[in-house]
Amino acid sequence: MTRKCDCAGACGPQWPEVSRREFIELTGIGAAGAILAGSAGTRTFAAEPAALEAWKATLLDPKARRVYKSGTHDGARMHLGGIGTGNFEIGADGQLTTWQLFNTLRDGEVPFAFVARAGKAARLLQTRGGPDWPRIRKISMTGEYPLATLRFEDPELPVRIELTAFSPFAPLDTKLSSTPAAVFAFRVHNPGGAAQAVSLGALMLNPVGYDAIGPIEDHAHPNFGGNVNEAFDGPAAKGVAFRAVPAAEATIDGEVWIATLSNFKDLTKPHRDWPSGLRVEAHEKPPQGGLTGKEPSRSLIWMEDAPADLSPTWLERAKAAVEAGATLVFSGREMPLLKALGTAPGGGDASRREARPDVVFEDFEDGYKNWKVEGKAFGDVPPAGTLPGQQPVSGFEGKRLVNSFAGGDDTTGRLISRDFAIERPFIRFLIGGGFRPTTQIRLVVEGKVVRTATGRGDERLAPGFWNVGDLAGKTAHLEIVDQQAGPWGHINVDRIVFADRAGDPAVVRLLGELLPTRFRDVVATGPSAVELVGREDRDGAQEGTAGGLKVVSRRVGKGKVAIVLGPILERHHAEIGAARHRAFATLCELIGVAYKAPAAVTPKAPGFGTLALATTGPDATVHPSFDDWGQAWRQFSEHGAFPAAGSSAPATPTAPGKSASGAVASTLTVGPGETAEVAFLLTWHYPNKYNDHGVWMGCHYAAQWQDAAAVARDTAANLAAYREKTERFRRIFYDSTLPYWLLDCLTSQAAILRHVGIVFRIASGDVYGWEGSNGCCDPTCTHVWGYEQSLSRLFPDLERDMRRIDFRHQQLPNGGINNRTYFPSPPRPTGERPFADGHASCILKAYREALNHPDDSWLKDYWPAVKKAVEYLIARDAAGSGGEPDGILRDDQWNTYDEALHGVTAFISGYYLAALRAGEAWARRVGDEAAATRFAAIREKGAENLQTLCWNGEYFEQKLDSYKTMHGEVGPGCMSDQLIGQWWAHQLGLGHLLPKEKVVSALKAVFKHNWKTDLTGWKHMPRAFAGDGDKGLIICTWPKGGRPDHVMLYSDEVWTGIEYQVAAHLIYEGLVEEGLLIAKAARDRYDGINRPPIPRNPWNEIECGGHYARAMSSWSLLLALSGYEYDGPARVLTFAPRLTPENFKAFFCAPEGWGSLVQTRGAEGQRNTISVAEGRFPIAELVLQAAQPPKGVAVTLGGNPVPAASTADGDRVRISLTASRVVTAAEALTVVLS
Repeated sequence: MTRKCDCAGACGPQWPEVSRREFIELTGIGAAGAILAGSAGTRTFAAEPAALEAWKATLLDPKARRVYKSGTHDGARMHLGGIGTGNFEIGADGQLTTWQLFNTLRDGEVPFAFVARAGKAARLLQTRGGPDWPRIRKISMTGEYPLATLRFEDPELPVRIELTAFSPFAPLDTKLSSTPAAVFAFRVHNPGGAAQAVSLGALMLNPVGYDAIGPIEDHAHPNFGGNVNEAFDGPAAKGVAFRAVPAAEATIDGEVWIATLSNFKDLTKPHRDWPSGLRVEAHEKPPQGGLTGKEPSRSLIWMEDAPADLSPTWLERAKAAVEAGATLVFSGREMPLLKALGTAPGGGDASRREARPDVVFEDFEDGYKNWKVEGKAFGDVPPAGTLPGQQPVSGFEGKRLVNSFAGGDDTTGRLISRDFAIERPFIRFLIGGGFRPTTQIRLVVEGKVVRTATGRGDERLAPGFWNVGDLAGKTAHLEIVDQQAGPWGHINVDRIVFADRAGDPAVVRLLGELLPTRFRDVVATGPSAVELVGREDRDGAQEGTAGGLKVVSRRVGKGKVAIVLGPILERHHAEIGAARHRAFATLCELIGVAYKAPAAVTPKAPGFGTLALATTGPDATVHPSFDDWGQAWRQFSEHGAFPAAGSSAPATPTAPGKSASGAVASTLTVGPGETAEVAFLLTWHYPNKYNDHGVWMGCHYAAQWQDAAAVARDTAANLAAYREKTERFRRIFYDSTLPYWLLDCLTSQAAILRHVGIVFRIASGDVYGWEGSNGCCDPTCTHVWGYEQSLSRLFPDLERDMRRIDFRHQQLPNGGINNRTYFPSPPRPTGERPFADGHASCILKAYREALNHPDDSWLKDYWPAVKKAVEYLIARDAAGSGGEPDGILRDDQWNTYDEALHGVTAFISGYYLAALRAGEAWARRVGDEAAATRFAAIREKGAENLQTLCWNGEYFEQKLDSYKTMHGEVGPGCMSDQLIGQWWAHQLGLGHLLPKEKVVSALKAVFKHNWKTDLTGWKHMPRAFAGDGDKGLIICTWPKGGRPDHVMLYSDEVWTGIEYQVAAHLIYEGLVEEGLLIAKAARDRYDGINRPPIPRNPWNEIECGGHYARAMSSWSLLLALSGYEYDGPARVLTFAPRLTPENFKAFFCAPEGWGSLVQTRGAEGQRNTISVAEGRFPIAELVLQAAQPPKGVAVTLGGNPVPAASTADGDRVRISLTASRVVTAAEALTVVLS
């Protein structure tokens, strides 16, 4: 199956302060790992016993709050923002970073700062970044999502300043929790004996137009212009509103067609803001239909920085288009193609000679017989392509190549060629692999390295060359060197030739026929200009200008060829609207067509919107518009205020390319020993969101307010209530007997649902989910979201909408539910075919939503579609078993590991059994006994067959006789999530699918073999999400041997989403300590101290992209530990704590209310209490776990007796109320087992 998403590579832009190359180097993303992970002899990857025991001693600590300190924990950054509204992060250094408000899924940076003045001191309230002003000395931060609290320390300040930052949040209150606002509540305490005047201020640049591409430099960005800052004064707050005057859309005189190369594919990404008369296409290969539009004279073939390895086919078709009337344009800052081949069209004597045939020095088809081999990296013979554990290698010629991945990335070595005389001006070769100077091909003359070349962090071999004309006659040899261990520690080389030309002779010939001038080289003479060295214009060549750049051109046939002496558009600016409009105008000028670019940001641009910065404090000043932060700082540091806004002066729009800043300040008088508070608000409103095809989708939140100023007024007016609700959730959630680190785990990963890079909601109200931030990968991935639990429990209305799309849009006629969807989702299936695990999870998720619903309407409405989905799996089962279903799947089972498994596994077939069990339970609820009976029979047969085929006495392995010869299988491997179906069944109250003793044995095996307490030296592949000294759960190991050469992709990685899933399942089975150890180890990796191989942000657990959705499996830890199950339609609560049942308190969230569950045990019996903090909790029956059979049961609601009957079955006590009751915040329900 061809797949659009390849999560084995880097997916989407990377994280702040880590470049793509640095990130690849740190993580090994895209790199091939070692051939055998963890194969270093008898290593056990275990921590030193004493250290491990000391670490275990912290497992149940209920009060060990994490404190993040500036200078140490600068990786700790909590994101602010509502559901689907956009985000930015606040960190222990005081900075606001990683701005993702602009509907582009890119991480931007916007100038923003908080400042304070007290006594004689004024400080910038951040320890790094921002302006060069006196900084606060230290910051400590605690984060209890959704609140981050920063404490500022400085001996020069006579007061103590504390900041609590949050975006309004309350479970079940989707509207409140989707507010596009961040609140910064400052608390100032005066410990001294004299009153203090304390001023706090905020400065911010108006970023409207900016869409997180390219830096903002001193109020300048290509997309700025027409920016307007205006003071506003409301009853509850005053501040500055940021907007921009919308510019007129671009216009063009008639129709123009532009074809460009794939290196400018970003040019065509949304938002496509050019006129309808302009057609722009970027091509990997020249299109079969030709390179002109319907009017060749209005067609352009634009080659900006055309690569040196451009195929002759491109130039052949470009030539045909030019002869028909089109214009071919070469431009750029480097022009690799023209630079590489500059001598060929006429730059020097050599180019005027007829080129001699190339001399093939080495193609490696006959092995290494002409080379000296050192080390182990290159193996005994050149391999025939991709090696085990390596990403696919391509671009080589013939059957063999040099590939130093023999034995993995950690092996090293060197190949040394025979000596040869340099007799041709060029040496050409194909090269790929590592990008460091330790993985190179080198030319050595007289013992000195005179030329080098490296790969580009890509397994595809690409053409390279050296100009060695100045070395003619000298004796030389080649060395192919791999001196690098770790990610990208290998090199690929093939076909080394000596030549008269730097490139393909066909390309040389075509350029000679097309170009208007001859030259020897292309040299940059400035940031926007190049020179053609040794330029000799051909007959008919003309000079001119376009877009302020020099142009040399010549007519060829009915068209012309032009070289623009500089960049028309930088590649990394291809998505910047203003920059590409200038490029279009320049190109159109070359063919005499008028193109009028917008003067500023247009109203349909993603970056078009509004923001507001306000304060609720007294004695506030607003400085609405300025462009000198230094002057504003001097004013504030001297006076504790900004210049007051003019009362009548109209706001002046900024010039093109420029913006302006605004500031607000508030001054408090704080008496001796007193504490005062003041809040600042930042709100935003960006209505334009587009899909990959340029279709406007909009943002749901933006339809709820007119602009950001309206959001600010609403938030200020309701600030007390918003803060109380948010604080109440935090207070109740953290008022628990569970270990503090576990509470932190739950909230930090529940925060994922409020990252716009994961959960987004378009204007129609549809809800979708990416896998990882920055748009990885196409939403909504059924198998990744098959692990998520947080959204479903905290905001079930949003999760139900995702199920609506699954079953109303994505379900095929045969019942299958496609993996991933286009968005906005049409009322028909889109995306990829059903994945076995993802499809089964859709059935289980639907049953979860049915149980987490206040009535049985969901059960009735969705039963026909769910039944059809179960039948789809049964049909696949029957097809694989020869006609009659036998409860297991054997076919092509695509799954979350981005490959298909075959044969029988407990991982996939266990998922199938869980889906059958959920279908059976659902059928009985709606009265479809025939379906229930049928599903149960197939399930029971499947459970028997799964044990017969896969049980090896310790755990469940894959039953596939040919696993050794097939790609991507596990064979006798021990998969960590082999029993994910059972994990699901426990959450849904469906009981054991397989014998409990075998389930427990398998989980013990996973803990024993797969959980490593010291991953130092572990060979993570193809990506690394844990490093030396870390603890982690490996996805699959082979404790009994038999590891295949080509194992299931990602087997040797560590994913927090699976760690939490396995940990919760261990707890469900009574292996509580083991589960907690795995979960705590995962959280300890994300401690805020950045170190290889990944950033360590506690609120950003990484897989394919940040804030990865799978990590929301963590919520199942709470369900498992509290033994919480709630059947909404039947109003039945099960509450059976598995940790400290004698004294247990934890948060719960039901379909209509949330609060705390408490259980205590003492000499007089057991007391269970349900306290609702918000909403309502209908209940008709409780199922509790007692230490011993009770002699009596008493139920009260608000202190008043409630008639009830009880029955006991072992340690389970079922209490049925004679009439259903509703628990509210006004009165708790208490059960006493005496």
